Amino acid sequence: MSVLVVIRGNSGSGKSTAARGVQERFPRAKCLVVSQDAVRRHMLRESDIPAGVNIDLIEHIAAFGLARGSTVIVEGILDADRYGEMLERISGMAAHALFYSFDLAFEETLLRHAGRPQAEEFSSEQMAEWYHGWQGLGFVDEVRIGGDWGMGAVVERIYGDVVGCSGVAQ
Repeated sequence: MSVLVVIRGNSGSGKSTAARGVQERFPRAKCLVVSQDAVRRHMLRESDIPAGVNIDLIEHIAAFGLARGSTVIVEGILDADRYGEMLERISGMAAHALFYSFDLAFEETLLRHAGRPQAEEFSSEQMAEWYHGWQGLGFVDEVRIGGDWGMGAVVERIYGDVVGCSGVAQ
């Protein structure tokens, strides 16, 4: 039974860490993580632009995993204006769709960013350019993850929700 998990939030909030943590709870090849950064920055070397090629590619990769009955985690900043329609389309492809969004103050994202391997790659000025605060999706209620959530609690919540809606751990 396919389950879509979408984890959104500002740069440095913990999306990738949460996605990997959830994926590690599943047997190999049962949970696919589609990272916006991996597709956009690494596969395509594309800037985050309206109607970017990465949007279609993320959708195709997610659709592939969902068609195979996998749990698919799509994670990234995933700006509502640029990615919202695509996220709505792929949510319709899944038996169950779960949405989570980190809702952190800019200062908290800077603190978290300082402990990341990418800390030297992105300046606080660049992070400020990317920061957009809370940006809900109009078609679904998202679980808002605040700064008071520890990463273990985030991973447990998402994994528990997946197991709860799919009936069994995959």
